[in-house]
Amino acid sequence: MATVVAGGLVTGLALSACADIPQPSRPELTPYERPAVRSGDAGSFLTNYAESLDQALGEEPGALEPLQTGPLLERTRAEMLIAEQTGTTLGASSYTDVVAGGPMFGEYPMWFMAFATPEGEESDDVEAMLATRDSADADWKVAESVFVPAEAQPTILADQQGAVELAPDAHMEAADAVVTQASEYLTTGDVPEGAPNFEEAGFKDFRDYVGELGAEDTGFSDVGVECAPYEDLPLEDYALATEGGGVSFAESRCTITVNVPESYFVDLGDEIEAVMTSDSEGDVITIDVAQPMLITTEGDTASVYSPGWYMLSSETSGGGGDDEAGSDEGGDDAAE
Repeated sequence: MATVVAGGLVTGLALSACADIPQPSRPELTPYERPAVRSGDAGSFLTNYAESLDQALGEEPGALEPLQTGPLLERTRAEMLIAEQTGTTLGASSYTDVVAGGPMFGEYPMWFMAFATPEGEESDDVEAMLATRDSADADWKVAESVFVPAEAQPTILADQQGAVELAPDAHMEAADAVVTQASEYLTTGDVPEGAPNFEEAGFKDFRDYVGELGAEDTGFSDVGVECAPYEDLPLEDYALATEGGGVSFAESRCTITVNVPESYFVDLGDEIEAVMTSDSEGDVITIDVAQPMLITTEGDTASVYSPGWYMLSSETSGGGGDDEAGSDEGGDDAAE
């Protein structure tokens, strides 16, 4: 499972530099066109965002709402609850540089992507972020954030006005296929034919967790998993062209269902207890998790990167297992 300081929580408090991105030519703007993000705007926003986030992390989860939206808001709320339950302190780091770009703005929502290098981190990861603004009266919010290897950061091409073209249709089709395949792998533990190697891209930890839940010594009589692409926010619409193809975010959402025999007392663990949404007792436990990812394409090749999975919520309910809850029974199909 991802640690509580991963994902959107390790964000920058200061931006020491903003890197330039290559600029192809573009016709002059019409009076009604302008880039979604101007030079320097992204850096200023991320500095203010990170300072506010650092303060919000020490308050109640409701303090996140002016800063985050979409899937990232759900994950950070849960991480705050888990941190409180486990006595963990959430923190933030500064950046050494940021590369940001967005499309030409025609109508709301406005949006841009940013790739930031955390300062002082031992790893070579960069943080990829998606920021959106729903209306002229609304503030910018961060909707998605994942850490990926530095070599996974694509080259985005801004024109002379600072705008980046939208991703080509070929990328959109490939990205849709990848998130569908990722959801299938997370459900079954088997990598679909022709799919990226999810086991080496940050997805195997979830399958290992499912296997641990289904182990004989846990007391669970069976374990079921259902996963599907996240759809509440159309992440697939926020895709930019790159030097070799495109880049976009995606997310799989999974529900784990476990049945507990009446004769067992099971310690659910601090994480599950922290995000429990029900007060009732029962022998069926459901756990909702998220697996965010960044998808890039280079020609005909699609690559995917994920920082891991995140627990969102859990609940208990009354008896009776559901044989259709998923494909795993007793953990026998856990990833190798």
